[in-house]
Amino acid sequence: MTQIAHEADAAHEYIGLFVYASVGAFGLLSQDASNAPTIGERIYLSRMASAELEDMRRAERYGQQSVADFDALLESYRDLISDFLLRAVPRDWWERLVRSYVGYHTLEDLLVELVGAAPGWVRELTEGTFNAADHTEWTVEQLESVLAAEPQLAARLALWGRRVMGECLLLVQRLFIEHPALVEYAGGDVQALIGRLQADHSRRMNRLGLAA
Repeated sequence: MTQIAHEADAAHEYIGLFVYASVGAFGLLSQDASNAPTIGERIYLSRMASAELEDMRRAERYGQQSVADFDALLESYRDLISDFLLRAVPRDWWERLVRSYVGYHTLEDLLVELVGAAPGWVRELTEGTFNAADHTEWTVEQLESVLAAEPQLAARLALWGRRVMGECLLLVQRLFIEHPALVEYAGGDVQALIGRLQADHSRRMNRLGLAA
């Protein structure tokens, strides 16, 4: 395989991942919106979900025009997102918030890590689309006072957060096994990337006062 073809494979794999991750994030946030206890929370999460579809438009347009059998490439990522939703099923609203806080943000961390090693034209397709920080602040606002007042809930959600992160990391490892071209964007060191994802997760959980 020529160097140019190899670089194109990695770029196309990333674009496929980015687009399907946006679809997955839309599904995750839409589920949260449907289960939100107040209309204000439902509206906020619905807007967040809609933004995910808007953010992927440039990358999707490029993929449909320039990547051979782009739909099949997207399909190859489908089980990764579906399996996460099946394996990390929340029992209540609080667990649902933590699932998205962990899963949605870890997914974005992964995408940001990988695109940092991608060619400039790939970065341009995703520029301005990583907006999970807004969701971070909103989630902290929802949970901070509740967790401070209810230590038993805090202990349960800390355990739940660790379980959700464990599922995320299993899927990250599986991602690189099933899509080895992406290892190039991980600098050839998947374990180091996973370590950075775990460190970012720990910092986020600390924002909630929960042990990671």
